[in-house]
Amino acid sequence: MAYENSLIINVAWKYYNEGMTQNEIAESLNLSRMKVIKYLEIAKANHIIQFKINLDHVVDMDLQNKIKQQYSLQDLYIVPAAGQNSLDSLSKAAAQYIEDRITSDTMINVGYGQAVSRTLGHLNISTKYKVTFVSLSGGVKFYIPTAIDSSSDYYSNPNYNHYIMPAPLVVSTEPLAKQLLNEKPVKKILEMIPYSNITIIGIGAVNERATIVKEEYLTSNDMEIIKSMGAVGDVLSQFYDINGNVIDYKLHKQLVSTEISLLKSLNHVVAVAGGLEKREAIIGALRGGYIDVLITDEVVAKSLID
Repeated sequence: MAYENSLIINVAWKYYNEGMTQNEIAESLNLSRMKVIKYLEIAKANHIIQFKINLDHVVDMDLQNKIKQQYSLQDLYIVPAAGQNSLDSLSKAAAQYIEDRITSDTMINVGYGQAVSRTLGHLNISTKYKVTFVSLSGGVKFYIPTAIDSSSDYYSNPNYNHYIMPAPLVVSTEPLAKQLLNEKPVKKILEMIPYSNITIIGIGAVNERATIVKEEYLTSNDMEIIKSMGAVGDVLSQFYDINGNVIDYKLHKQLVSTEISLLKSLNHVVAVAGGLEKREAIIGALRGGYIDVLITDEVVAKSLID
């Protein structure tokens, strides 16, 4: 098996890095052309081969720079519009962005929501790196990222550590939330959060399709009330207005979560959000200073400029 793995890597290298044809590879390695095709398919399936697109070459750099300047962003990645699969495209782009910035002993904070979960699911991280994932709130679900160069098991990595806040996202009363936040297992995780290298968050719109509604923490009626209070979006389940000011809402006191204000002091906060229905939510988060890096789609990007 070790010999075959070596051969698979050799075939992939000659095809993608040296530009050799399948026939040339077959001849140089004394293999049949069908064997070469089979090994290339295995290399793709097992993530030995990864395709990455440099988004800088497919976006309007002038637009990108205007948005970065207007909202004081460290970085901005604009993904081409992808119709119904926009969330999948965004989460893949976010995973690529994060993979490129992982080094040994990287600590990654993860927020709540579908965009974050999908981003984690698309991560392919080398087994040579030790990576720690820390949840920013209760209710976070982890997808184990794929290990890209493990010869025995491509779907596990012993170097991953997961620190999941052992609590629900929302509890029934404010006193219970305060008690849970002061419990030792939760406090230990909260104390880790400021030491992260990267933080991944989603941005929620104020509508019935929001994750917090789908998971039945709030109802559609609740969202209408929140909207009437001036809210345009949420980050870490904390609602804010178009200028990023957090509204005074009862749910916030029932959350087992990092406070949204802490995001301003964290390193490299990456937000993954797209779709025009999230335009105001994204603008509010940008104006509030909660984001360092935004990964969004081109339709939203064009709508962000005044």
